[in-house]
Amino acid sequence: MAGFLRGMMPTTRRIGSAEGSGWESFMQFRERRRVIQVIRTVYDPDLKRGRSELVGKIDKAAPVVTDKLQRSCTPDELSDVLTYLDERHNRLRNEAVRAGAETLPAQMRAAAEYFRTHRDNDARAFATEIRLAWEELKTALRDAGFSKSKVLKGAVDRDKAVETAEAAVSSVPLAVGGAAEPAAPPPPVAPVRKPRARKARAASATAVQGPSSGSGSAGPASTA
Repeated sequence: MAGFLRGMMPTTRRIGSAEGSGWESFMQFRERRRVIQVIRTVYDPDLKRGRSELVGKIDKAAPVVTDKLQRSCTPDELSDVLTYLDERHNRLRNEAVRAGAETLPAQMRAAAEYFRTHRDNDARAFATEIRLAWEELKTALRDAGFSKSKVLKGAVDRDKAVETAEAAVSSVPLAVGGAAEPAAPPPPVAPVRKPRARKARAASATAVQGPSSGSGSAGPASTA
């Protein structure tokens, strides 16, 4: 979709016709499945607006300007076509080399698996090409500032950050709905009673039993 939208981006150029002096003409390039359509927008005095007409087609498998298309274009339009083809070529190349860097780790791991089980002449030829390409890649990595020490240190720091984040997430209890459960309130503290003094307890016991004598309790006095 992005490539199609880029292919629809028009190039703008002013024309100097008597009917529409100063009116802007557009060259559009629509990428279809196998071809690129070259479309010219011309001013229609009857409609008093622009009208699109197909100028020619370009084969996507061999994107070159054919003689027929060249004869159908003005010099300015031909310049627009060549500019579009150059920009398209650069865009596709940049996308391809980025995809190569993105998928290279998986390809290298697959190659490692291959060399663990192959020792034949084909493996030797592959190994020679890989060694040469690997030296070129290491030089490019160093020139870009991605030396081995810096890259490995960055990978270690990244792994530590991920582990710390995962540990922080796992330490938070989650409810069924995914929200964090509220922390349970602390248990109530039982009140502590201070022991009474021994003297106070002894005085209380004496008051309940009454005064005591050496021969027991004294009876009522007898009369003579």
